[in-house]
Amino acid sequence: MGMPKVAVIGGSIGGLTAANLLRDIGCEVDVYERTPQLLSGFGTGIVVQPELVRYLLERAGSTLDDVSVPSSSMRYYDASTSRLRGEVDAGWRFTAYNAVYRKLLDAFGTERYHLGRALDRVRQTEAGPIIEFVEGPAATADLVVCSDGGGSVARSALLGVKPTYAGYVTWRGMVDRDEVSEATWEFFQDTFSYGLLPDSHIIAYPIPQADSDGRLTGNSRLNFQWYWNVSEGADLDALLTCSEGKRRSVSVHFDVLAEKNLAEFRNRASRELDGPFRELITAAARPFVTIVSDAEIDQMAFGNIVLIGDAAITPRPHAAAGAAKAASDAWSLATHLESASGNLAEALPAWESGQLALGRAYLAKVRAMAAVLQQGGDFPPGAPEYRFGLPKVP
Repeated sequence: MGMPKVAVIGGSIGGLTAANLLRDIGCEVDVYERTPQLLSGFGTGIVVQPELVRYLLERAGSTLDDVSVPSSSMRYYDASTSRLRGEVDAGWRFTAYNAVYRKLLDAFGTERYHLGRALDRVRQTEAGPIIEFVEGPAATADLVVCSDGGGSVARSALLGVKPTYAGYVTWRGMVDRDEVSEATWEFFQDTFSYGLLPDSHIIAYPIPQADSDGRLTGNSRLNFQWYWNVSEGADLDALLTCSEGKRRSVSVHFDVLAEKNLAEFRNRASRELDGPFRELITAAARPFVTIVSDAEIDQMAFGNIVLIGDAAITPRPHAAAGAAKAASDAWSLATHLESASGNLAEALPAWESGQLALGRAYLAKVRAMAAVLQQGGDFPPGAPEYRFGLPKVP
């Protein structure tokens, strides 16, 4: 039995990791990405986990210094006073979305990376899966790997499951060195900073800048997220209504951010934050807002169709391993498929069992973190249950 022909739906980090790994074991692989142009993470940051960069380090000839910058500590502050609550040694590294994405794309190539192919539906037939797109001809494959993100069209079609709003949003932004004082710049260097508040929290850390080809430029930025509790209904609707008067479903990017919402973002920073945290937030030239949601499922394999990453179990971001979970799903899928010599009936049930357990454990972990961080609970420096990364599953 030979290796299957594979169609990967979604060309971001999880999809590209799967595409590279499956091609490496002998599969013929095509990737279908819904956007008409190559992806961009708006320069946003990612905490490096081993699973995230494993392909780049083991098979693409990259080093950690090619894609990330180091830190040596985690610091926990009261964001309203800048008072240090605690500090622990923690050698995390930070990267930018573009750096990881472009190196994975370079490894896969663009010949079979198809842009502008938004999924309409995928269905299992006796002859095998059929993939239908909003535009363009349908495609067939022996195995369809759906990695189309938290709003997965595939998951919705297969299970009727969509993400559930978690009750809060995240404001994201970045600042360059010349946009803040030297004191504020140094305050956030070489560390991952928590800014804790009674009803929200801020995270901040330095990330590298990458050029359009994913190469690090030698410069760095400060990346932050500020989480706000926002009631579902009128309050959330108002925040997600863009300057064009349309209510967005997931994110409002800076170019269409309503002026009153931008003003409240900066005014709230001035009212509630102190010193470096206030300057960091108010200096961000192009902040944007995204809802936080999650989704849980009890099935990842459907005949010859599988869900991976956020398209399967969608976690919240607090343990900094969402992309790592997608990569873990991909590595495990390739390992099981290779061990079974391409026999999908043998490989997929064993793969599904382990990855479902991992996804559920990770979702429970980040929900527990959110319950503390967004409600002013006890968040002890260095608490092992809140450590970044995927949980260990028996």
